Amino acid sequence: MEVISSSDKETIEIGRKLGKSLKGNEVICLLGELGAGKTTLVKGIAQGMGLLEGYQVRSPTFTIVNEYPTQKGRLIHIDLYRVDDFDIKELIGQGVLVIEWAKNINCCDITISIEFVPQGRLIKIR
Repeated sequence: MEVISSSDKETIEIGRKLGKSLKGNEVICLLGELGAGKTTLVKGIAQGMGLLEGYQVRSPTFTIVNEYPTQKGRLIHIDLYRVDDFDIKELIGQGVLVIEWAKNINCCDITISIEFVPQGRLIKIR
C-alpha cells in the first residue's frame, strides 16, 4: 500500500489506522531520512493501540528504547540511528516492536518506508 501524507496530522492518522489493526506482537520496521516522520507515525500507531493516559511518544534517539503501555499490550519503540549492534531477539513477542532505522533487520512483519515527495511524504507499507 502507498499513501501520500501532506501533514503530521495525516501521518498520525495513517499510524492510528495501522495501530488499530495490529494484534499486539508484530515487528514493524521503519525506514526514512531524518525528519521524514517516523516518530510521528509511531505516535499514531500508539494512539491506534490505545496508548494509556499520561504517556507521550517521544523519539528514542538517545535512549535507544522507549516502552509504552497500551490497551493492546506493550509498544516497544527502538531507534537504531546511532547503534550498529543491538540484539532485538529478546524483545520479539513482548509486544508490538517498532524499529526506526531498521536497515538490516530480517524479522519484519511490516516494513514502512517514508520518503519526501513534492506533495509531502510518500508512505509505503509492505
